[in-house]
Amino acid sequence: MPRTVCAFVLAFAVLTGAAGVCPAAPPGPADLMRSIETARNAIAENEKILTSYGNELRTVVGNDPASIKRREEIRILKQYYVHEIEDYRAKIADDYRKIQEYKARGVQ
Repeated sequence: MPRTVCAFVLAFAVLTGAAGVCPAAPPGPADLMRSIETARNAIAENEKILTSYGNELRTVVGNDPASIKRREEIRILKQYYVHEIEDYRAKIADDYRKIQEYKARGVQ
């Protein structure tokens, strides 16, 4: 009985390990367009979040330690979302560049 369990575990490890070695096909134009749409939606969501944090930052006006800490947290969160938006925009530009390369080669 233990030999079959060991054989099964070994076979499973070999099969799952071999699956990671196989290279995936590069994304085609349709995949890139879906990626662009997903990135646009994420940018819109992040901009809504940034707006809400901006509104909250304007409402937190006290000089007590809790308000100071919250303002600092909001600033950090806003920086994070700004960087995320920049990354999404760079990804969109890269995806458009790849689509143009596909079109130049005649791939639909």
